Formats: sequence, C-alpha cells, structure tokens
Amino acid sequence: MITVRVVRDGSRKVTGLFVSGHSGYAEAGSDIICAGASTLVYTLANSLERICGIDTKYSTRIAEDTGDGNVSAEIIIPEGRMRDEGAADRAQVIMETIVLGFISLAQSANADGNRYIEIKEEY
Repeated sequence: MITVRVVRDGSRKVTGLFVSGHSGYAEAGSDIICAGASTLVYTLANSLERICGIDTKYSTRIAEDTGDGNVSAEIIIPEGRMRDEGAADRAQVIMETIVLGFISLAQSANADGNRYIEIKEEY
C-alpha cells in the first residue's frame, strides 16, 4: 500500500508531504496507481522549484525504486528559504492541490473496498 503523510502546522498549512510504499495493484513498472502517485510527487517537486524558486536540494528527497516497487519521497517547505511572501503563498496552493490529487487518487483506487493508497494527516 502507498502511504501519504501530510504534515500541517498549527495554522493548518502544509509543511511536508511524505510518500512511501507500492500500491500492489500491479507489478512494478505496470502499476497505474503508483504511476499516478509518482506523477503527483514529481509535479510537486518541480512546481515548488520552478514556480516558487525553492531549491530542491533543501526540500526534496526521492528514493528511486530498487527493484521491489517501493519508493519513498519527502518534500518539505523549508522555512527561511522562500524568496518572498508570494512564493510562500504559491507553495501552499501547490501543496494543497497535490494533496487534493492524492485524495482523488485514493478515492478512485480504493473503490470497492480496495486499500491501495492511504492518506494520513498530522497536525
């Protein structure tokens, strides 16, 4: 199962997104649920870098599949590394959009009682 952990601060802003596992829907390399999750993770990392100017070497760690289908990704909003307040606001919009993408993916994938993806929120 893919686990998505959304970390929020006291004002409910997303400060981190942690994704790990393999959905088990199909073999590694043919799994459309994992492909959807990977697309969301890479879109998030690229958007934070290109739209918000966040240097991904301080905010992103993605461990590639080592053959078992399991991957992990950690993406955080680094405090003090935003170029301006507008960048922080844009980063929140991007983070919330990706969280909604994971929620939609989970609702679709987990239909009929399947458990391919789980989303947990921490405050």
